[in-house]
Amino acid sequence: MTEKKIPVKVTAKAPKDKEFPEPKKLTYKEMYNLVAKFLQKAIPIKGAKLKIINSLQNRTATPKAPYITLHIIDDNQMSTPETRYTDKYKITWSRTEMTIRMNFVGGGNIAALEMAKAFTIRFNDAWATEQFSEYSDIFFPLYSEDIEIKEFVINAEDQYEDSCSVVAYFEYHPEFGVCANSAKEIVMGVGIVD
Repeated sequence: MTEKKIPVKVTAKAPKDKEFPEPKKLTYKEMYNLVAKFLQKAIPIKGAKLKIINSLQNRTATPKAPYITLHIIDDNQMSTPETRYTDKYKITWSRTEMTIRMNFVGGGNIAALEMAKAFTIRFNDAWATEQFSEYSDIFFPLYSEDIEIKEFVINAEDQYEDSCSVVAYFEYHPEFGVCANSAKEIVMGVGIVD
């Protein structure tokens, strides 16, 4: 005897707005803080404190060298958004490439080129991946370009500065939101019941 197979909708009830889990995402400030944390470990300096300024701190006075400025210069989507489902939620996320320019200004105990070299060697190594995996599960180092040496940079006191820059690339996986249909149920797929 043949048993009849009946298709059954598999559904999950849409939760109330306050029940949605917080989507995983970072603000630009949080990204800068993760990069700054890595820079502090990657560039050890004896006898001086390394200052790191990000572009969100545009009213900060220029510190005494050595220091590094960070500026996000590009934010490109690498693929179409992807969706995953849990028993209650539909979560949409994307893969994004973040580009950050780092300007290294040397002085005192360390030259700009020495700082940039220490950064690129450590950033383009598996050690960077290990470090960032401790900081975040949605922000990863990719690679950096070659060091660009600047010939003449004049500071606010009309003095020549020891300066160079590096462009670094990161992969970022933000969740755009956790969403559900406006209806009370979300259709998750169709199952077959014997």
